[in-house]
Amino acid sequence: MQVEYFQVSNTGESRQRSRVYRCEGIVIRRRDFGEADRLVTVLTDDHGKVRALAKGSRRTKSRLGGHLEPYARVRLMLARGRNLDIITSAQVLEPMTHLRREERSILYASHWSEIADQLMAESEQNRFGYGVLVRALTSLELGRDPVITSRICEWEFLAASGFQPELFQCTGCGRQIEPGGNGMHIEAGGVVCPQCHALDPLSRAISNDALRVLRAIGRGDGGLLYDRQLNDDLLKEIEQLLIGYLRSVIERDLQAWQILSSLEDGTTWGTPGH
Repeated sequence: MQVEYFQVSNTGESRQRSRVYRCEGIVIRRRDFGEADRLVTVLTDDHGKVRALAKGSRRTKSRLGGHLEPYARVRLMLARGRNLDIITSAQVLEPMTHLRREERSILYASHWSEIADQLMAESEQNRFGYGVLVRALTSLELGRDPVITSRICEWEFLAASGFQPELFQCTGCGRQIEPGGNGMHIEAGGVVCPQCHALDPLSRAISNDALRVLRAIGRGDGGLLYDRQLNDDLLKEIEQLLIGYLRSVIERDLQAWQILSSLEDGTTWGTPGH
């Protein structure tokens, strides 16, 4: 990547060099900072997770304001600062406007962004992790089943961060996992055989179908699940396994998922504010 330099003045101090870099990213979080600025968190293609200051972006005439909407895919130019990098320009590549029109879609996008914020390291390139979020948001934008998309996204973020569960060998004794009577032991890091499952109250049963679906996602065949009729009980089982695993890894609750799961049960969805 080519590095450029430009001169800046710092309140009368001697002129000095600041590094400038460009990247592509997804806005996963932002909050107000000071009177007119925003602190923006972006998951990028080449620099991992980046927290940067968008100066003056809350002003109505700001050049940056409309280009840093949540979940948008953007191209940025940033200057490295002493404490925070500074966003100097932004261009929207994919606005993701459709997903922001419905509360349900917003919550799914927020859920995935929260996982990315917790699992992706700052300033460490992780193109696979970036691709996970791009694919998930694009699927949501195109109207694909968000439940299937979410299970794929959750697994792939675990894989991108090195925390994917072991599905082929017992994490208790090392035996090869065969169909029938197995358990998922979150603290041990994956599936346990029937013998280890029976001996450990912390492991929970995992059905053969759930194990097959997780293995399909793990080998990159998750896209095939959109064309299959997976029953609600199976989808709920897989959700509980993955969410439980994620909560154990990040050692905290997933706030967006808590809201999403409470609203999924029998609630009529509408546009935000309705």
